[in-house]
Amino acid sequence: MPTLTEECTIHPAPHAVSCELAGETVILDTSSDRYFALTAVGTEIWNRLQVPCTLAALCEALQRDYDVTPEQCRADVSTLLEQLIEHGLVTFNGGPSL
Repeated sequence: MPTLTEECTIHPAPHAVSCELAGETVILDTSSDRYFALTAVGTEIWNRLQVPCTLAALCEALQRDYDVTPEQCRADVSTLLEQLIEHGLVTFNGGPSL
């Protein structure tokens, strides 16, 4: 399985449909009919992924808007992205494997 790196381009899966409700995001995986919910910060990350970007660019943007260290941002964003990847809600390509 490929490894998510700083250079990988991340984007929502085509079968992941989302909408915002009361500041949170609900994602429907149309391939499995399963729903997933994101908190306000998860929603911010999901919204930024609507324009495919690298993990590095995503973390840089979030660090400008939130009081978070680069290490903590990378760890938190990577954790969420790994969960979204595991459920098939986002995909990524490019970048070398570690």
